Amino acid sequence: MRTSALDRAVARLAGNGARALANRYLSVSTDPGEGDPGALTLRDAAERGDWPAVRAFLAAVTDPRARIFYLRTVAGVRGAETWLSRAARADGDILARLAYGYRLITWAWEARGSNAGFTVSGGRARDFGERLAQAESCLGDVVLHEPGDADAWAGLLVCNRGLQRGIDEAWRRFGEARAADPHHLGAHAALLQQLCAKWGGDDYTMYRFAVDSAAAAPEGTPLACLVPEAHIEIWTGGAGQRHIRRAETIEEIRAAAARGPGHPAYRPFPGDAVVHNLFARAFMNAGLPGEAAPHFAAAGNRVVDHVWADAAYFWPESLIHLSYLRERRKAVR
Repeated sequence: MRTSALDRAVARLAGNGARALANRYLSVSTDPGEGDPGALTLRDAAERGDWPAVRAFLAAVTDPRARIFYLRTVAGVRGAETWLSRAARADGDILARLAYGYRLITWAWEARGSNAGFTVSGGRARDFGERLAQAESCLGDVVLHEPGDADAWAGLLVCNRGLQRGIDEAWRRFGEARAADPHHLGAHAALLQQLCAKWGGDDYTMYRFAVDSAAAAPEGTPLACLVPEAHIEIWTGGAGQRHIRRAETIEEIRAAAARGPGHPAYRPFPGDAVVHNLFARAFMNAGLPGEAAPHFAAAGNRVVDHVWADAAYFWPESLIHLSYLRERRKAVR
């Protein structure tokens, strides 16, 4: 479990009473394994720089929905770029290149930060662009050898957005991802972000993409979470409660929940916390805590930070977790 600098500062400076309060309200830290024991084993191997163990784990993943989650688990280990670079160069291993490409994407965003673009300094912007370009090259090698690797195409969609390759190229890459896996959550989520107005698209196109993708997928699909994500994006983009509490919006979110995680055909999978976090957030925004409650129950302490941070880019991790806990308490009263 990770704790933020705010958590540590509170623990150092507070008296006993305040410390107890901090422990109660600020101790929900992001579990990099999201409660999945395999992910924790994988992360331990990555922190040791044990590429053979990491490779064996990734190669044994049989659920196509899960591999991107495990790739992101490895990508979140600071310093992993050093040994992944060696692994990718040493034997031309396609899986090593895939894992290295994902680490480069995460490493790029570590340089940039999650703040609004205008706040990013020249040096950090340069590092961001260079690392993303390396990731794009690396993942480009993967799809050259394995054109049906949807995870690689999903990563290339993220690179497309960061490098500002444009909407047309994003759609091309998405077409390749969809040909490989018509219902790949990572690829759909990446294109949804590309289509947002804040990334140079327009929110209506983004919204239609979310609704149409969810409707086209089989019942029990995790792609249903694109619908609440689209409405949250519109809400945070300035439409506010007037949009999220419209009867039509609420019915769309309800229908998506019933078709997705609320459907008997839905099957949990490693990394599905984002599905429940998005529905919980959307129902809370809509003023429907009772309908958010089952999604909070399914998510547990698996907090997906970006869902709760909104446009408050400067929020420390502790305040994101505090927001999650506060909303969860409202939902279970």
